[in-house]
Amino acid sequence: EEAKLLKSKDGASMSKLFTFQCELSKGRTATTMSWNRGNKDILAVGYGSFHLSDQEKDGGLVMFWSIRNPAHPEKIIRTVSGVTAIDFSTAHPNMLAVGMYNGTVAIYDMRKEKDFNVPVLESGSMSSKHMEPVWEVKWVDKGVERGESLVTIATDGRVLEWNMKKGLSLTELMVLKRIGNSDGVISRQASGLCLDFPLNDSSVYLTGTEDGHIHRCSCSYNEQYLDTYSGHSGPVYKLRCSPFLPEAFLSCSADWTVKLWNSEDTEYIYDFHSTDLSEVVNDIVWSPSMGTVFASVTGDGRVEVWDLEYSVIDPKLYYRPSKAETVLGVTPLTTARFSDNAPVLATGDAKGKVEIFRLEGMEVGENVDAAEQRSKLLKLMEVDEEV
Repeated sequence: EEAKLLKSKDGASMSKLFTFQCELSKGRTATTMSWNRGNKDILAVGYGSFHLSDQEKDGGLVMFWSIRNPAHPEKIIRTVSGVTAIDFSTAHPNMLAVGMYNGTVAIYDMRKEKDFNVPVLESGSMSSKHMEPVWEVKWVDKGVERGESLVTIATDGRVLEWNMKKGLSLTELMVLKRIGNSDGVISRQASGLCLDFPLNDSSVYLTGTEDGHIHRCSCSYNEQYLDTYSGHSGPVYKLRCSPFLPEAFLSCSADWTVKLWNSEDTEYIYDFHSTDLSEVVNDIVWSPSMGTVFASVTGDGRVEVWDLEYSVIDPKLYYRPSKAETVLGVTPLTTARFSDNAPVLATGDAKGKVEIFRLEGMEVGENVDAAEQRSKLLKLMEVDEEV
């Protein structure tokens, strides 16, 4: 029998606490998740599909689950189209941004008691809105003057910034273009799949594309990329900037790998790939408290927790379906998020199930020393302190 839970040599382990699932969510893909920034027991989960499917006619769902009541969601939003991306605001934790398969961007207020399904703002009939699936929505702090704005990326290759001062207005930050020789390519446009902003810098951002390239872009200059990082041989599904070190970021891809980069070098530093993995890596997430730790989830149903201090060749912990569970086929894992206030990892799958895992022996404690975590990661990346 294949081991389901791995205990690492230094005593760390992971165990399953409980599952979030109900009749409504069964059979739908859990595409995206976001922990609330105010009430950190609340996990919002978006349900939809990664592909055009029969389910699209049924619309999508966002369910608000609480660690304190795993049996039923606290609230449910029904959307006209499948949900593909969500993010809670930091400045206004009651506000949830939602991106949908049909290109809609909407903002919901969790405090509303009635008409909960009606967004407070949405892109609706705006002529310049996204026309294809929105794969990432991200609240970005633009400083005291401008406050928080929302940045989105979609298959239509456009990166849009939304402002909520007077209704909903948008600015086009970038139209992603294919690079290199594109003779015979129908479109010069590249499909955007993910984006992220480096720690404490809202002027530049990274985008991942379907053709495997990662581009660093400026919010104030859209004529060309600042840098292009080429290392993946398949679509880049997620990018995650380190919560401790501005120049460090991770990417994961359909090419079965996760890569660690320094944004100042266009060659990747590490390539993470379990030897027996021959499936897509759908999501990656950094630990919010340990600078060298991240988790990944894959198309063959496994969760891997990596610690660069422990090994860059093998994950420190993993959970995978047993052979008995895979008889009827494996359910791909699609999304992952670490909790901010507990050593807890949430994962979602293609059948609407969300599992909550507890990590033992990997806690840093209440007081995270950011400088210490930053220097640990810097050391492993062999980057000069002066950089």
